[in-house]
Amino acid sequence: MSARSQQTFIYGTFLWPQKGSGATLSERIMSKGESDIALEILREFSASEFVGRLYTKPSFGSAWTRAQLGEIKQNDWYKAFGKMGRHFVFIMQGSGPWEVLHFRPESDESGPYVAVALREFPKDKAPAWVGHLRKRFTI
Repeated sequence: MSARSQQTFIYGTFLWPQKGSGATLSERIMSKGESDIALEILREFSASEFVGRLYTKPSFGSAWTRAQLGEIKQNDWYKAFGKMGRHFVFIMQGSGPWEVLHFRPESDESGPYVAVALREFPKDKAPAWVGHLRKRFTI
């Protein structure tokens, strides 16, 4: 019997404070319906910090695909991260808000992909809007 590698995935969506949108953060999250981002956990540094491989769902299909940097540069969330850099959040199903530290192109034997580094927000250092999200979306 051969050993099989176990892939661990988490699901969620990216969120950031948007000025003048007219919608509250909760309304914007709930309007999305389901997760549009999957992360395959690659490296865990602690229980509150890890790096994952980014997967997205194409608008015309339901299969998750490995994200490529050229493709994600067109997304509003990637553009917002480039402008903000700080206080950009990944809302993880079942866990709540995590801070996005960076996006980075990487590769392995299967080819290029985009890695995302996440860290759980320390309770005393999270912005107020993130504290609201933690209460609303954490189990």
